[in-house]
Amino acid sequence: QPADIALPQRQLLPEPFTMTLSGNTRLAFLIFFASHIPITLMVDGQAFFPRSWYPQALIDVVDWYAATFKDKLMSYPRETWFTSMISIEIFFQLPFFFVAVYTLLQQKQPQPSNQAKDDKSSDNDGKGHFRSLCLIYGASTATTLIPILSCVAFDPDTTFSEKGILLGFYLPYLIFPVWLVWIAFWNEDVFAETGVFGGGGTGKDKAKMF
Repeated sequence: QPADIALPQRQLLPEPFTMTLSGNTRLAFLIFFASHIPITLMVDGQAFFPRSWYPQALIDVVDWYAATFKDKLMSYPRETWFTSMISIEIFFQLPFFFVAVYTLLQQKQPQPSNQAKDDKSSDNDGKGHFRSLCLIYGASTATTLIPILSCVAFDPDTTFSEKGILLGFYLPYLIFPVWLVWIAFWNEDVFAETGVFGGGGTGKDKAKMF
């Protein structure tokens, strides 16, 4: 019988497209989630909670921002649909921010994707609940940003440059969630040093994704 021919391992996606939550990427998401906590509580929360809950200085800052940059969404009084979007941020996204910051802080050293683990998957494991939460958070948040960005982009009362500035404020809150979904979808372990589809892991590991 002819000898088996060893076929080269097929790389489904280039490694830059399968980056995981390690190194600088981990640091970028850590800064994003950590900074999002005070923004949600002190700025975005004013679109949901009564104004009487906030000191006048914070109210004045948000009112100044809305008037200066012509952000109708944050102008008082806020529209009901936008308030409902902020409620999702407060009651669903905000708890995840704390989970994400805690979990990312625990991952100080990247773990190779083919590293054997004796213990079962835990909440801090990139294959466990955290990966599922990343998918849910990212997909949900990206969806809520669609009507928000549409209102900014198609506002007839703002100029092209004013739209560009406002989109610059809002776009990071779309980019990071979509980026997180991409990482969690293509990597069985979001903290692995090499992505599952980036050349790391075995063919059997890759097959598990589908």
